[in-house]
Amino acid sequence: MYEQFFGLTEKPFAITPDPRYLFLSERHSEALAHLTYGVQEAGGFIQLTGEVGTGKTMTVRSLLQQLPANCDMAVILNPRVTPAEFLLAICDELQLYVPEGTGQSVKAIVDLLTQFLIDAHSRGRRVVVMVDEAQNLSPDVLEQVRLLTNLETSTQKLLQIILVGQPELRELLERNDLRQLAQRITGR
Repeated sequence: MYEQFFGLTEKPFAITPDPRYLFLSERHSEALAHLTYGVQEAGGFIQLTGEVGTGKTMTVRSLLQQLPANCDMAVILNPRVTPAEFLLAICDELQLYVPEGTGQSVKAIVDLLTQFLIDAHSRGRRVVVMVDEAQNLSPDVLEQVRLLTNLETSTQKLLQIILVGQPELRELLERNDLRQLAQRITGR
């Protein structure tokens, strides 16, 4: 009704974030620049945190539209999983076939991912895992994520991890048992 009155071509207020309407404030521009740099150049972890409704998802969706052609992105939207389920979700996102019988064997799944990452690197591809709502990750899954970043060549990491979440993510990463992961975060 109001679309016609105001001459709009679509509904102006939607509950889903549409990156076409991203207003790049100074903070959003900085966050998007860090994310873009991380995807193109860095390795290890990038952490993006902010309160509910501050534009984290909108910023990440904008990043997804700007991915370099040589980038494979796994987007994990449901982080309330076991370590094995988390690894399987990454495989699903990367369209990596997991043979029957691999099941819940973390070692077998990590072996598959390792080979995938080595092959991707040899083809000049970058692999990024982005976890939304990362404050909901369990310490066990976070430790598994940290171990994935051990996969590297002599000059670079084979996997980039982007953790997106609410301020509780910062608190979670300050835990003593997660200090090894926290020290690997290259951009906040």
